[in-house]
Amino acid sequence: MNDAGTGALRLAVRTLGAGPRVVLIHGGMGSSNHWIRNVEALATHFTVHAIDLPGYGDSPGIAKSVAREHYIDRVVESLETTVCGEDFALAGFSFGAVVAAMTAARLGHRVRKLSLLGAAGFGPSAKIDLRPIPPAAAGTSARREAFRYNLGILMIADPAAIGEEAIDLYAANFARTRYDGRRHSASDATVRALEHIACPLQVIYGEQDSVAHADLERRRALLLRRHPNAQFVVLPGGHWIQYEAAAAVNRCLVDFFRR
Repeated sequence: MNDAGTGALRLAVRTLGAGPRVVLIHGGMGSSNHWIRNVEALATHFTVHAIDLPGYGDSPGIAKSVAREHYIDRVVESLETTVCGEDFALAGFSFGAVVAAMTAARLGHRVRKLSLLGAAGFGPSAKIDLRPIPPAAAGTSARREAFRYNLGILMIADPAAIGEEAIDLYAANFARTRYDGRRHSASDATVRALEHIACPLQVIYGEQDSVAHADLERRRALLLRRHPNAQFVVLPGGHWIQYEAAAAVNRCLVDFFRR
């Protein structure tokens, strides 16, 4: 199943619900579990496909050196199988927002609506000093404390929202990540894709997003210059906004995708 950058590749996908199709794309060092608090709410209105990108979760690996456009080739090819050739709405988080924007630019009107959450791909951002994860020999407690620290620095603004579930999800994703999307995230690929996106567009950030909070007004202005009718939504919370502010994000996504 590992194509090392060439040929067809079948991605792991969790499918739930019925109705118009919605595809969810997770962030870096993640998997479809980035949407754990969203899938069921969306599935009351849509057929939801939460995928694992190449090199993440339960999907096959891919060459770490694969060119950005070829990585998107692999995603698009697999999505065609997932959605059975039908049109679909698309949501992407963080690094997954870069993938979603490039996919929407590639597929044109095949993508009905596009929502980008905690979107990367607006150029380099401030460096975040994450704590190295200790080896297994250091013990479970030490590793979980490092996961908790990194969640607080990068993903979740409210320390009280970093419970055992969030740590479990981070630990599972850390163990299954075999691709590094940071070079995509630090690029301007989302900005360039905006020029070619034909569908209605929504962008959602947490007001305390560790990556983007100091750059939100520039991103808003850039987005609205290219897509004057786009939604730009800022909600209380951090980078992993669809987890920390799940109820508000679910309302935004359902309203946007149903309109």
